[in-house]
Amino acid sequence: MASLLPDIPPLLRIAVLLTLAAGLASRYFTSSRRRLPPGPRPLPFIGNVLQIPAEHPEEAFAEWGAKYGDIVRLSMFGQTMIVLNSLEAARDLLDKRSSIYSDRPRFVLFSELMGWENASTHVRYGQRFRRHRRWINHIFNARTVTEFRPLQFRETLVLLSGMIQEPENIVKHFKRYAAATILKVTYDRNVKSVDDLLVRLADKAATLTVESGSPAASLVDFFPLMRHIPTWIPIISNFKRKALETREAVEAMFHQPYELVKQDMQGGKAGRSYVSTLIEKLSSPEGHLLPTDERDIQGTAGTLYAAAEDTTVSMLHTFVMAMVLYPNVYKKLQAEMDSAVGKQRLPTFEDRSALPYLECVLKEMLRWNVPVPLGMPHRLMEDDAYRDLHIPAGSTVLVNIHSILQDCDKPNEFIPERYLENAGLVDPRSVIFGFGRRICPGRHFSEESLWMISAHMVATMDITKAVDENGDLITPPLEFTTGFVSHPKPFMCNIKPRSEEAIALIQQASPGEYVFPPDREEISG
Repeated sequence: MASLLPDIPPLLRIAVLLTLAAGLASRYFTSSRRRLPPGPRPLPFIGNVLQIPAEHPEEAFAEWGAKYGDIVRLSMFGQTMIVLNSLEAARDLLDKRSSIYSDRPRFVLFSELMGWENASTHVRYGQRFRRHRRWINHIFNARTVTEFRPLQFRETLVLLSGMIQEPENIVKHFKRYAAATILKVTYDRNVKSVDDLLVRLADKAATLTVESGSPAASLVDFFPLMRHIPTWIPIISNFKRKALETREAVEAMFHQPYELVKQDMQGGKAGRSYVSTLIEKLSSPEGHLLPTDERDIQGTAGTLYAAAEDTTVSMLHTFVMAMVLYPNVYKKLQAEMDSAVGKQRLPTFEDRSALPYLECVLKEMLRWNVPVPLGMPHRLMEDDAYRDLHIPAGSTVLVNIHSILQDCDKPNEFIPERYLENAGLVDPRSVIFGFGRRICPGRHFSEESLWMISAHMVATMDITKAVDENGDLITPPLEFTTGFVSHPKPFMCNIKPRSEEAIALIQQASPGEYVFPPDREEISG
């Protein structure tokens, strides 16, 4: 060190050395004081795998949050999982530090599904990831989605007509609506029923993907060596055979509608859609696409449909369940609708500001049953320090959205008035779609669909409890499915038009012509 400071007087040299020593000591003691987030004691080798319940893990995470704090650490075969149980922690990390928290976890099972040979071919956070979000945001931003309203209105009328004809099949009607809107925007395909080929392809892929979320599938994501187990070994390797079946279904969902668009374009009869717009923008003058561009268009389009369909059905089904269980709320909604809109026309988006109680009901519905209780997983790209905690690079980070929105009085009860009485309550719409750069890019489209359908159901339909053979009312149990998306379990109810005048309004309504939004700015490749 003395050779590095040849011209410095001895006393000053000592002061410099002491300063350096103090800085190093401070750094050492500061880093030593940082600790990993607390959590339940893991077992040797396997960690906390056996402590995480197969059903409704968000509830166990909330209990651990109450015991250990809002940041809980779990271990899965040596891999770290961080669960955030508070809005403060979620926003501080995933919003404010999104540059290092926006990667996706590497899920080995789904790498198998999509044929990714190694992590480097997976779309991680970086240029390709930003490119995909730029594409989707170009079509589904807050300004552009208003141009989808004629389409949403048209399909809402079809939904209401279906409810009149087959009131017992409400989930089927919701599913057809979700498929019809997103497939029209994405591929310019018209959907008349849930038996449509593209709807069946997506349903099969979604069902198999959910079934692949078995304990074995979860373990392989945290224990990559399991991917090398031969397929002939029973039970343990069943996940691998299921993965191959699921991969075929997912590839069919991505590939077939894309090829239909290409065929229409080659025949000169393609309408404008998300896929046709990207093909047109990214093709060479000779009409060729790079293989990576083609895969990216297929992947983002397929993901748009898969994500929109399941969550839309969940939200609408939850709305109906809440109205069946809380009939006074529905009567209050109908009174507000009649006062603001009247009974001589159907509501429009211009009426939205005049229907504040409907806004409260939709907020409460999203809080009461969060569509995606644990949100989308994030992956930390480098070591981070937060408060006095050390969060290691590579950690999978989940936000317990369910826990965040349960932080209120009487959380299990459906009380829309809470949003009128307490202005400080978190708006669920600012939370349920995720955080940071992983926030759902289709959130504006989804939220407008929810308002459109719920408003028209209130205006035209009576929703009540079903009646059994003895004439007694049937009260549905308050039960929701477990999994990535939370749905009400099947229940019976009674849905019928409010009046003959309401039926006439539905039959005579003219939704206007839907035109795919014109380009206002270039889509950059």
